Amino acid sequence: MIAKISATENLGGALSYNFKKVEKGEANILLTAELYQSKEGRYTMEDVLADMEALIPKNCRTKKTVFHCSLNPHPDEKLSDERLTQIAKEYMEALGYGNQPYIVFKHSDISREHIHIVSLRVDSRGQKINDKFEKRRSKQITDALERKFGLIPGSKITHREMGEVSKIDTTKGNIKKQVAETLRSVLKHYKFCSLGELNAILSRYHLAVEEVKTEFRGKKYDGLVYVPTDDKGDKVGTPIHASDIGRGVGYTAVQNRMQKSKQNVKPLIPSVRNKVLQTMHTSPKTEEELRQRLEEQSLRAVIRKNESGRIYGITFIDDKAGIALNGSRLGKGYAANVFNGYFSNPAHNPFLDETLYGSPSVCVEPSPTVQPSQQDTEEGDNLVDELIENMVGDSFTSTGNDDWKEAAWQRKLHKQSKVKLRRRKH
Repeated sequence: MIAKISATENLGGALSYNFKKVEKGEANILLTAELYQSKEGRYTMEDVLADMEALIPKNCRTKKTVFHCSLNPHPDEKLSDERLTQIAKEYMEALGYGNQPYIVFKHSDISREHIHIVSLRVDSRGQKINDKFEKRRSKQITDALERKFGLIPGSKITHREMGEVSKIDTTKGNIKKQVAETLRSVLKHYKFCSLGELNAILSRYHLAVEEVKTEFRGKKYDGLVYVPTDDKGDKVGTPIHASDIGRGVGYTAVQNRMQKSKQNVKPLIPSVRNKVLQTMHTSPKTEEELRQRLEEQSLRAVIRKNESGRIYGITFIDDKAGIALNGSRLGKGYAANVFNGYFSNPAHNPFLDETLYGSPSVCVEPSPTVQPSQQDTEEGDNLVDELIENMVGDSFTSTGNDDWKEAAWQRKLHKQSKVKLRRRKH
C-alpha cells in the first residue's frame, strides 16, 4: 500500500475535489470523525467545510492547515468497505490524527480502488500536528498495516509498461476513465518540454491535448482539455476538461512537468541525436522508410504536415527511456524544415556533410567554453519551431502556393529570436 501525502491551504479545493467525485457516482464517503451529520444521515460539502473552518483559530500561524492523503492498495487487492474503513482509522490514529476531524472517501473512478482522507494539520488551539519525518513514519505505518491485514506489499506495486496501456476506444464507454488512466501512465513515464511533444506521445493512444484560455470576472485563466482521436489524429469525441479528470493532469501540473523535463532531458539528447544521424546516413527515401529504420534504433518519429504536405513538425520518441524531443531540440540541423527539404529532394542529403553534422558513430558533448552560446541558439531554434507548429498545426489550410509566406514567417521569427538572444547576452 502506498500513501501519498500533501499539505495545502486550500481546504475548499481539497473537499471539492472529493465531493465532486461523490456527486458523479465515482466515490462514496466511508468514514468521518468529529464532523456534523444531517438528520438524513448525509454529509454535504458545505457542512464539512464549515465544521473544519470553525476549528481553525483566526490567529493560527500555520499556513498549510490542510492534510490530504491518498492510500493506494495494490491493484490486485479487492478490499471491502469495512476493511478500508478499518485501515483508514488505524492509519490516522498511528500518524497522530486520531483526534482530528477528518473525512474518508473511497474512489472508484479508475480500475484501482483507493481512498482519500482530508483532515486538518492544526488542532482547535492552533497547535500544529507533529509532521516531523511524516513520510518516513507513514511508510512504517503502511508496512505494519500490510503485515497485519495480509496485504500485497507496496514494494510490489509497479506501473504498467507503456506498451500495455490501451488506446482510447470511444465505443467502449466510460471515456473519462480511459483518458484518466492513459494520462496518468503517460505523465509518470515520459519527459517532454512542450505540448507539441506531449501530443506526439498521446497520438499513439488516440488522444490529444489542447490549451484553452478563459476569462472570469476580469481575470485570465489557462487550462487544458483532452480530446479522443482516431487513427488519423482527427477528433472523434467531446473535449474533457482537465479539472473533470482529477489532480495531476491540469495546466499547472503539466507546466511543472515540462519545466523539470527541460533539465532531465539534457543528458539524453546526444544519444537520440546520434541515433537520428546514424539513420539519416542511410539516406532513407521516404518518411515510412525513415520510421522503419528509426524503430531499429528504438526510436519512433511522429511527423506533422500541413494540408499542402509540408512538414512543419517532427518529434522523436524513445518509449523505453520515456523521452520525446522535437527535432529542433536536437539542434538547428534537425529542425522540421531540414527534413522537409530532404524529403523534397532525397538526392541531396545534408546529413552526410560531416563539417556540419560530424560523425554519427561518436557523440561528443560541446566543450564548456562553447556550450552556453550553443545552448542559447538551440533554445531560440526550439522557440521558433514551436511557434511555427502553433501557427500551422491546427488552422493552416493554405496550398503549396503559400509556402513562401511560411518561409517569410520563419525568417522573421528567426530574426526576432536572435535579437532577443543578443539582448539577453548584453
